Amino acid sequence: MYGPPASGEDTVAEALSRADGGVRALPATGSRAGVLVGRLRGVPSWFAGRGRGGWCDVDRGPCTRPRGVGDVSARMGASRAPGTTTDVTGERMSVDGIDEPVSRELIDYCAGLPGVVVGASMVLRDRRGRLVVVDPGYKPGLDLPGGMAEAGESPHETAGREVREELGLDLAVGRLLAVCTTSAATFGRVVLDFVFAGPTLTDEQVAVLAPADAELDAVYVLTPDEALPRFPGRTRRRVSVALEAEASGACLYVVDGREYRPPKERVWHEDEPIPAGTRVGRAAGWLFDPDGRVLLVGDPDGGYALPGGGAEPEDEDALATLAREVAEEANAVLGKITHVGYLSDPDGGDVRSRSAALIAALGPLAPDPATGWSWSRVLVTPRRAAALLGGGYDTRLPQALAAQRIAHERLGVPILDDDSRVDVPPEGVTFA
Repeated sequence: MYGPPASGEDTVAEALSRADGGVRALPATGSRAGVLVGRLRGVPSWFAGRGRGGWCDVDRGPCTRPRGVGDVSARMGASRAPGTTTDVTGERMSVDGIDEPVSRELIDYCAGLPGVVVGASMVLRDRRGRLVVVDPGYKPGLDLPGGMAEAGESPHETAGREVREELGLDLAVGRLLAVCTTSAATFGRVVLDFVFAGPTLTDEQVAVLAPADAELDAVYVLTPDEALPRFPGRTRRRVSVALEAEASGACLYVVDGREYRPPKERVWHEDEPIPAGTRVGRAAGWLFDPDGRVLLVGDPDGGYALPGGGAEPEDEDALATLAREVAEEANAVLGKITHVGYLSDPDGGDVRSRSAALIAALGPLAPDPATGWSWSRVLVTPRRAAALLGGGYDTRLPQALAAQRIAHERLGVPILDDDSRVDVPPEGVTFA
């Protein structure tokens, strides 16, 4: 794909070197660097590297002009003052205050590319942290205020317009919380849902909330625990992720309801101490009841996880992170605790700590401060836990067996190897 340019043809570096007025110039007529080499601000970044029948990487070397796309610079004229560029139609194309050359061919090419369906919604809360949700009359279940984008509309504009139309509120659109992709297998087209944060509503705004759109049957203000069971499955996953992002300060990318994470084979270090000076990014625990079962927490979609989470600045160490997280997620009080091992990042990132502990008590079910919903709680054998947890049974099983062995040797936990399961009642349980 990348090779030396033919005689008399420009490399990308040469093409980019001819810049005037702060605008990267396009190659001259006959150059193979192509019309897309300029990384135009008005064009999506991925498009700068792609053409019909060819790819162009402006950092790595020469490329071919996409077939069927003409040379723009030849029609733009050789002389022009900086900041006064016109396209082939004679119109000035301005983006971010700087005129950029965008040809009619390029516009038409973009218009003919396969499209996706775009929607946007907004997470709105009252002063008590409750969610504003709507009841659309045309489909089952609740939803966030929002809807589908209109022609020429950006996602944040869609979110603001939909809130105005549905609730009669003209609100500032906050930061992006999540981009949720639904594959074409579901709706026949790829659907992108953008979820934005919104401002906290005043008591006066909440008091007058009512449907402003005939498509809505009702507007509710509910706690996350009240709202989540009333969302359809796909909507619930989208909202759950948005609430996680809202709490963590992250922006998440979700594919078919699950956060996308690049595949990474972390290395398991059984019963090895964490090297001094290594940052622990996350801490989780294999928490045992007196019979030898381990505690898993369940999300609203039926997925399971070990209790634990990300380190906070106030956490003194990995054990402090674990104690705080299990209290928030599972309302658990721990007894004796011991180190089991850690997972390292082959790329040199932070590590993930794993501990084993005895559970002294599980208090009443309570909302997690980070997400606003209550995790379900279940006690299962370590082998069954390895099967229920994400990441694959073969990956989880060595951890599960190491935790079982170390908990037996150091904490006196019995080895339980049946397939039993106990659902923890909402009121909790205290172990003798």
